[in-house]
Amino acid sequence: MICALVLTGAPGAGKSSILDALTTLLELEGIEHGAIESEELARGFPPLENAVLAEELSRALELQRRAGRRLFLVAFTAETADELRAVARATGAERVLIACLSAPADLLAARLQAREPDRWPGKAALISHARELAVLAPQLAGIDITIETHGATPQAVARQLHAAMRERGLI
Repeated sequence: MICALVLTGAPGAGKSSILDALTTLLELEGIEHGAIESEELARGFPPLENAVLAEELSRALELQRRAGRRLFLVAFTAETADELRAVARATGAERVLIACLSAPADLLAARLQAREPDRWPGKAALISHARELAVLAPQLAGIDITIETHGATPQAVARQLHAAMRERGLI
């Protein structure tokens, strides 16, 4: 059976850090998986629309399925319920857990301010958009679990996700 965890949330919510921590947990257990930070598939300017990114993700995961992988972890910044559904379809999974990582807007802004280089022309727009998504993302229809990342280490959140994945039969 093909299974997938889709991590969503605003920029700065911790998707990449938690994806790294979760892949480490799975590797320590010897659980085969593929992990994709979807924004890496679309790096460039102007940014690709999320619909195009979901199609690209589908193709990348098809290659991984052909290589024998059956569990996928995908980080994707969804802005609508339709985008969440498209990403879930793109995984080709029969069983999908959608987890939203959440943090206060001011914390997201501070994380992005520290993380992104000042010379990047898109920094201010990203911070502004992250503030909007801090409120919007956790309210999207289709989210199975929301985890607050403020005050939690990536490893602690990864353990929560690991437990949810086990409870839902993904691992």
